[in-house]
Amino acid sequence: MKYNKKPKKNAQRPIKMKSGEELHFSEYEISFDPVDTKAEKVPIQVKNQIQGIYGLITSDPKLAIEKLLVLKEQYPQVPMLYNHLSAAYMQLGNRKISQEIINENYRTNPDYLFAKLGYAQLCLGNGEYEKIPVIFNNKFDLKMLYPDRNKFHVTEFTGFTAVMCAYYSCMGKKKTAELLYKTLIQVDPEARMISFAEQYLHPSLGRKVMNWLGQRAHKIESRAEQRKNK
Repeated sequence: MKYNKKPKKNAQRPIKMKSGEELHFSEYEISFDPVDTKAEKVPIQVKNQIQGIYGLITSDPKLAIEKLLVLKEQYPQVPMLYNHLSAAYMQLGNRKISQEIINENYRTNPDYLFAKLGYAQLCLGNGEYEKIPVIFNNKFDLKMLYPDRNKFHVTEFTGFTAVMCAYYSCMGKKKTAELLYKTLIQVDPEARMISFAEQYLHPSLGRKVMNWLGQRAHKIESRAEQRKNK
């Protein structure tokens, strides 16, 4: 596996990954620069509008939702719209609808990696561990899941690796989970998904993280309620 990061390129030897019960070597490039994929091809007219909406997700999520719903109706096969819509609902404190959007994205765009990852996180959170192999077609390595690709964005790698780390932790395969966690830290020690992996790999620490996230969500919900009542 190779990975590049500005301002210089670094390389490391392929690492051992685990697929089912077999150890194998995978080699592919991880990029910190944008990576174009067929799954993320966005019509130019949609891309231009998304750029204008993105900042609204945090500054004015209600307006962002209004605009994103219109776009989703017109372009249901653009998975990025679901991601942003889910984030906007979460920003408003509406976790239920946010999760419904994640489920809808997976149903509509089942081959899109981030749709798989979002749905997998919901399944892990609900204790539905048996669904993980189904979601990823029994492929526990990015290269095996997408054999035609030789390059992945760092967020694809960290998201996938964190979910696999959580899954193997739930299955009691701690050595494999630890290997994945170490690789996650090595590639991007600031990755957002590290905390997700930690709550399964180290449950006591995970509970603290989840408590913090719960308190944060409660604050968001409270602010949303206050805005609604004004």
